[in-house]
Amino acid sequence: MIKPLQISTAQVHATLTPAQKKFNATLKKIAAQQTLLADWQTELSAAQNIAIQKIEPLKQAMRDHQAAMITMLDNAYKTEKFTYNQQDKISSLIMAMCAELIEMAGRDELKPVYNQYSASDYDTEVAEDNAFEAQLLQDIFAAQYGMTLDADDELDLTDPDRVAARLHEKCAARAREAEAQSNNRKKTAKQLAQEAREQAESTGISKSIQAVYRQLATALHPDREPDPVERERKTALMQQVNVAYSKKDLLQLLALQLSVAQINQDNINTITEDKLKHYNKVLTKQLSELQEEVVMLEMQVRQMLNLDDYMLISPKKITQLLKQDIHGLQNEIARIQYDIRAFSDVKYLKSRLKSYQPS
Repeated sequence: MIKPLQISTAQVHATLTPAQKKFNATLKKIAAQQTLLADWQTELSAAQNIAIQKIEPLKQAMRDHQAAMITMLDNAYKTEKFTYNQQDKISSLIMAMCAELIEMAGRDELKPVYNQYSASDYDTEVAEDNAFEAQLLQDIFAAQYGMTLDADDELDLTDPDRVAARLHEKCAARAREAEAQSNNRKKTAKQLAQEAREQAESTGISKSIQAVYRQLATALHPDREPDPVERERKTALMQQVNVAYSKKDLLQLLALQLSVAQINQDNINTITEDKLKHYNKVLTKQLSELQEEVVMLEMQVRQMLNLDDYMLISPKKITQLLKQDIHGLQNEIARIQYDIRAFSDVKYLKSRLKSYQPS
């Protein structure tokens, strides 16, 4: 068990300096973010299992019932007598349901049904919509960024992820060009001094992390340990050290030092101000990266549950939201099943068509 780190006022018998206070405050924030991240990871894993085991089968059942509804309406349209207005409404309903299942569930077998009731062809309509959206995107980028996009290579809207990646590459390339042009300009003395300070600070931070790593590597190197049991223990610890160093995880490296008694609380309490300055920089960056991880996991959950950005959620709410989704799907399946049975009565179907307004 790795001990928590903190500079203690009880042992230094003095008020903490601003750097020491920042060190402690940042460690608390990191601990809180690590706990939150672990909670999100646990709940996301559980949610994914629920989605696979319960929600996806319900969605499949709902789509099957929707397809059965389409078949029933198609047969009614062809075998029963309806007014022109009723026929238009049934056609609109069939096309809307087909389009949703084709787009959202990949039910391509419904394209012929859609085409029977459409004045056009499903694939042709999709191609025209994509061409319009691609042209709109081209116009926006040309107006805002002065970029020309290749409609065939970069704007294939059937693959949104690839489009987003290509646009990101374009923007990144433009930013690199602008930076290169800026770097080619003669820098002022103030800019050169700032760069020198940043370089020195970066070097100091790297050396601080390297120093902790080397101390641990020297103490834990398993090849220098003759005892087999102790060698195995050190091998496991050294693996943790290597992982922490590869991630520039200063907090974990310091915690490992404390754990293996390479340093004690007095060492933590008496870290020099200069070293604390470097440590605080590393820990602040580490905190920022943890916060980004939490945000990304939260976004993944929002996407999985189709939640709006403004909706406040927490790891504990995921199970409750999933139960609501399951209940909603079950109710929708029951509603479709009821409608399929009820619509077998043509009079009832016609009465329901009165209130249906095509979008």
